[in-house]
Amino acid sequence: MRKLASIREIADLLPIEGKDRIELAVVDGWQVIVQKGEYQKGDKTIFCETDSVLPKIKEFEFLEKRGYRIKTMKMGGVLSQGICFPLSILKSKRKHAVGDDVTNELGITQYEPPMSQETQEMINQRRIAKYLSRYTWFRKLFMRNRDKEPFPKFIRKTDEERIQNCPNILNQNTLWTITETIDGQSGTFFLVKRKKHWWRKQAYEYGVCSRNIRLIRKDNSSYWKVSDKYRIEDVLRANIGDNDYISIQGECIGRNIQKNKYKVDDYDLFVFNYTTSKSGRASTESMAFFCKANGLKSVPMLGININLKGITPLEILEMANGKSKLFDTLREGIVCRSKDGVLSFKAVSPDFLIKHNE
Repeated sequence: MRKLASIREIADLLPIEGKDRIELAVVDGWQVIVQKGEYQKGDKTIFCETDSVLPKIKEFEFLEKRGYRIKTMKMGGVLSQGICFPLSILKSKRKHAVGDDVTNELGITQYEPPMSQETQEMINQRRIAKYLSRYTWFRKLFMRNRDKEPFPKFIRKTDEERIQNCPNILNQNTLWTITETIDGQSGTFFLVKRKKHWWRKQAYEYGVCSRNIRLIRKDNSSYWKVSDKYRIEDVLRANIGDNDYISIQGECIGRNIQKNKYKVDDYDLFVFNYTTSKSGRASTESMAFFCKANGLKSVPMLGININLKGITPLEILEMANGKSKLFDTLREGIVCRSKDGVLSFKAVSPDFLIKHNE
């Protein structure tokens, strides 16, 4: 679970040209504008990441015009992401250590973008089903199975850690593959072998998931649309081999999804993960080869065998800026993954966040 608010240490304080009342605090890989003289290098602070929504209480009234939401911004010509507070705003008297998560203690929640029309349609369908479930005939015909389940435990969810939270990863002596991140809906598609019995051959279970739940019933969502479009179940059956399970994860884009920034007429899928039970998560190159061999699309490749050692998180964020390979629009950012597929991180484009007010 993402730490929206945590105890951090001020690693450095930098002047902002032409500004006497504010300065730039460096917190791990983040940089955030603070009042000059409020902190000293090495001080502890409560750092709230972007996407944090603070509670509507007196201490945070100054954020009312911003909807109590922390966004990426530029001030004095410098990038600022997040906000810092003194530890004194914590009601708990216990001693807090660097790294402590204080999200719940402060009542902070994560910003969720407005629902897409597609998602709203799915919710409306469930509301109708809930209303009709009072009738026995409906329950017998349509409610023998649930329509959703928790996300499978054997598959890792799709969120990558931001480079600002893991700056030391740039000290790794490894080569990286860089891909574009796409602003859509993350979907997971898997196939699992079930136990054979003497009276039947090998059985398989196919699953379709959104970012957080498994969608049991076939519906009109983008996930099931692309599943049918690319015959993903057949692809996974053809490649499962002697694995216990196989899965792919990708970004669904199209009409009614994130304002359809890529101007797609229908729905499409761009794969970023390919995983098997025996080999784990494949490298980016292996994933791209798998997609090409099976009629799937992989996320756009931006660089192969890139040495990032010695580069700063701020330079990584600059690399994340740029145009998308899919359409004439800003890309959301980049994902960097090591050659063996073990290490990875993401960098969200500051230009993208500022343009889309995120």
